[in-house]
Amino acid sequence: MSNGGPLSDLTVVELTVHRAAPFCGALLADMGAEVIKVERPGVGDPARSQGIGPDDKSAYFMVNNRNKKSVTLDLKADAGQEAMLELLADADVFIENFSLGVPERLGVGYEDVKAVNEDIVYASIKGYGKTGPKKEKKGLDLILQAEGGIMSVTGPEGGDPVKVGQALGDLNTGLLTTIGILARLYEREQTGEGGQFDVGLYDAVVSFLNEYITNYSMTGEVPGPQGTSHQTSVPYQLFETADSHIVTGVGSDERWPDFVEVIGREELAEYPTNADRVEHKAEVIGIIQEEFRKKPTDYWLDRLTEYGFPNGPMNNVEEVVEDEQSEARGLVEEHDDPDYGECLMPGHPIHFPDHDTSIRSPAPRLGDDVEEVFEAVADEEQVEAWRDGGAFGDD
Repeated sequence: MSNGGPLSDLTVVELTVHRAAPFCGALLADMGAEVIKVERPGVGDPARSQGIGPDDKSAYFMVNNRNKKSVTLDLKADAGQEAMLELLADADVFIENFSLGVPERLGVGYEDVKAVNEDIVYASIKGYGKTGPKKEKKGLDLILQAEGGIMSVTGPEGGDPVKVGQALGDLNTGLLTTIGILARLYEREQTGEGGQFDVGLYDAVVSFLNEYITNYSMTGEVPGPQGTSHQTSVPYQLFETADSHIVTGVGSDERWPDFVEVIGREELAEYPTNADRVEHKAEVIGIIQEEFRKKPTDYWLDRLTEYGFPNGPMNNVEEVVEDEQSEARGLVEEHDDPDYGECLMPGHPIHFPDHDTSIRSPAPRLGDDVEEVFEAVADEEQVEAWRDGGAFGDD
């Protein structure tokens, strides 16, 4: 197995903060890319000081910046801009998520970078993207979960909307940006030219609405919070058991008689089609729920599995960490942070049989890699000149 990863010949420079863009960089780094994180001298990514836990370590920063190198550059100084462009001259990818117009003011807009590297793949992340009437607005995950509609369909059925527990807008933006980068790199292989693209957090959240948009156009009905049930499939939801909870569903009408047998309530046979079950949802779910409460979760997991129905318990974070499937798939890795010590990290979710995508290095200390990175792109005299010009901030 190769330890390099499928992107081991790729050099990525990121000028990023918070979660969405750093998550993209971390995915690329996990797959072997050399990812150089450029940070503001003395301050760094604000994520370094957010979500501080034991020993002043931020899990929020640690997870999204592992396998990277950190350099500090003052891009308001001419020497800092010069050093940045020299770094970008040999890079394959540049990722930035600053407010609209800021990269241009700092001398690292697309045209600035293209002037020194025509092959660059330039990825921009903005709250609302680079076009449209809201392009100047700042955007954060919580705001865009609300404005992008996903909050309106999340929460207890008939109750008030709630945010999704994790920052799915940020994370989906990072995923979509990763896809965009790989698409541009593939295109570059065909055409020999790089290019730019952008992803908005608003776009990423709206994309989660998926069939909701089409259903709305067909019916004129505006959906509300669904609880744990599904808007068009019955049953497909969370149920209470004698000792905890279970999730299950029936994927086709032809399997309904088998599900009736599993539950042991013949009156359910009166609803043979999904359309019948949707129309009489309250009655159907009421009967199923009544039976599920009679026996413990393990009983129902075994019985549903025996009959070939998808099912699972409702795990909390501790249970996910300890789940044998998580261990088998490397989804939770033991990690030794040089400052905090032993902790756990989420593993990489894409599994290559011939590559190792495990954590190779911890999230870097601020500016840890200035010497290594810049001595690789310029001679010692030039690096010293940049230093004297304030490129790296105060040493």
